[in-house]
Amino acid sequence: MGTWGTGLYSNDSACDIRGDYIDKLKRGKTNDEATQELINSNRDIMGDVEEEPLFWFALADTQWNYGRLLPKVKEKALYFLSQDKELQRWKESGERQLTSWIKTLDTLKEKLESPQPPEKKVYKYRLYRCKWHLGDVYAYRFSGNYSKEKGFYEKYTVFRKVSEYSWWPGHIVPVVQVYKWVGDNVPSLDILSSFGILPTSYDLDLSPEESPDGILLISESDKAIPKNNLMFLGNLPGNDLIPFRGHDYWLNYIPVGWETSKYNEKFEHYVIDMYLACCNNK
Repeated sequence: MGTWGTGLYSNDSACDIRGDYIDKLKRGKTNDEATQELINSNRDIMGDVEEEPLFWFALADTQWNYGRLLPKVKEKALYFLSQDKELQRWKESGERQLTSWIKTLDTLKEKLESPQPPEKKVYKYRLYRCKWHLGDVYAYRFSGNYSKEKGFYEKYTVFRKVSEYSWWPGHIVPVVQVYKWVGDNVPSLDILSSFGILPTSYDLDLSPEESPDGILLISESDKAIPKNNLMFLGNLPGNDLIPFRGHDYWLNYIPVGWETSKYNEKFEHYVIDMYLACCNNK
């Protein structure tokens, strides 16, 4: 457990419990369901002198803040607030730290024993699934400042959707392979295979088995897709297309957002840099 202060949420454990509880509510779980799922998933810390009290402290505090404090959670939190076993680690940290943590616990106890506020509305996630079909091929026209700087402005690249993947908190986004081609005129579908696929990793020495087989093209709504830059070329079926494998399936894909996205890796930057790296590596 990482700890950086004497506040209730100045440790990884409490922050995780608070975040997981709110996440479950946003996914449509009832208060009872969210609580029981958290208890079930944290069975391994029950009985731990340091971890279990923090679990109940964080859960009780968060539920109180949302006007949803359950009697059994309150009872557990107040029980551990009445114990002193959890204080041992703070005694070892010094009198000042111990005093500060005791103040945190006293504040929490006073809070839990006071009337909680009205139940706060929790807005559920609005999850998005990209409407592109497996095998769909698009041409993308470069239009950003980086493309001007690198001499790619208004040129085209082409990519194909080969799979789908889960993106937090549950969006389903396309996995695409970008063809190793940039040009002034959009190519026909029948010659795309001759171009090969742009590597997905900046480490060009990785073998195909070590490198991801595509990039995550992040979009969390249709509005985020730069439709003016895209031209649909058609659909190329194939045995390489892989349907969605579930939210728990994990591969080390590189997430790439559009130029207006909040993500650090931008599509134009990524494709241009990878393309130039390939050209310079010849």
